[in-house]
Amino acid sequence: MSKDKEYQPNSENVTSDDGMNQVYHYCNDKGLPIFKTKEFWVGEKRFLFYPYSINTSDGSVKSKRINSIEFLGWETINDIPDDFKTENKYGLRKLRTKAFFNVLYSKFKDVRDFTIGINIENSFRPDHIYLNWANVKVILGDIGKEKNNYDREKTYLINKHLSKINTRLTIAQRYIPAGDLQRFLSKYDSFEKINSYDLNALSAVMDYIPPTLIQNTANFINSKEKINKIYIEDTITTFEKLMSATKDNEKQWQNFFEKNAWTLSHIFPYEVILNEREAYVGGKTLGNKDGRIVDFLFANGFKDNFALLEFKTHNKTLLKNAVYRKPAVFAMSDDLSGGIAQCLDQKDVYIKDFGNKNPMFDPKCILVIGQKQKLTEPQKKCFELIRSNQKAVDIVTFDEIIMKLKGLLKVLSK
Repeated sequence: MSKDKEYQPNSENVTSDDGMNQVYHYCNDKGLPIFKTKEFWVGEKRFLFYPYSINTSDGSVKSKRINSIEFLGWETINDIPDDFKTENKYGLRKLRTKAFFNVLYSKFKDVRDFTIGINIENSFRPDHIYLNWANVKVILGDIGKEKNNYDREKTYLINKHLSKINTRLTIAQRYIPAGDLQRFLSKYDSFEKINSYDLNALSAVMDYIPPTLIQNTANFINSKEKINKIYIEDTITTFEKLMSATKDNEKQWQNFFEKNAWTLSHIFPYEVILNEREAYVGGKTLGNKDGRIVDFLFANGFKDNFALLEFKTHNKTLLKNAVYRKPAVFAMSDDLSGGIAQCLDQKDVYIKDFGNKNPMFDPKCILVIGQKQKLTEPQKKCFELIRSNQKAVDIVTFDEIIMKLKGLLKVLSK
């Protein structure tokens, strides 16, 4: 660097050039070099920058958090990616680039020097990080898309809510952009915590995929079966959690079966549709009292008949513990006999009050109660005799329902 040479004040100047290496300094208001800003090596495709900022009050220069950032493999300075502000004072140009380096700062607090290059190996040393541009480009691209998608999503949600309170505003049908689903899913490494709502949404997406886009039908079918398998596993887990309760939890069971009405389809020999939960089936007096409420009212697939479902809980007993008649005859428990009587009463009132308005052919009554597995072998025999001869009300136990769910899971697993 020549001390006698005059340089342009308050700007960068070439202070050294031997034909192979160029060195630049920032010069103060007197034209004196006070800070080395960059170096170029001609023919080596190597550019080294020293990021800095200027204090406008006194003209002093301060280095940035990055001590140096080096670029390898580009032909000229103009070929260096636009994400880096290479020709002015600041080393990082775009917001996505600053966001990327902020993460690097937090993870590698002692590193001050960075090298970004074409066809170089990624290396993380204690004092220097080397990054392949191809990898960095993908990261920066995802960061940029994230912000764009966030802004677009925010605008859409605002418009959607406005359209609900102002009928003059409408929103066009919305389509997911190509690649967005993959980009969103790539954010996550595990899907262990997804629930039935997530799985239903994903299943719906798969149903809309045009056959022409399914490159491997076998993989598609396997993926769909995997979704169904996880969904059933999740349902079984919830079911078993409810069965572990030591206190009666009838409302929780009702909520479960309302959300998972498909689990009850195994009870029926034909297709059924959940018509209403806690349905009024008639029976009110002139004083508007004593109306009958059934837990679930189902219609068959043809909608020309109905079924009344009454739920007790898994803790209700099926038979009395004491032998009614030796050696092994057991009477129904109060819970079971009372539940049967309740079902018959609901059916009778329903037919009398609604029989003329709704098509029905001897509506089916089903009582879900207790656990068969808690019975002794002699009790199981008595229970089956009682159940098989109880023509008016079908009796199903909670453990029988979960056994059917596990059987379905076993089929899918195979």
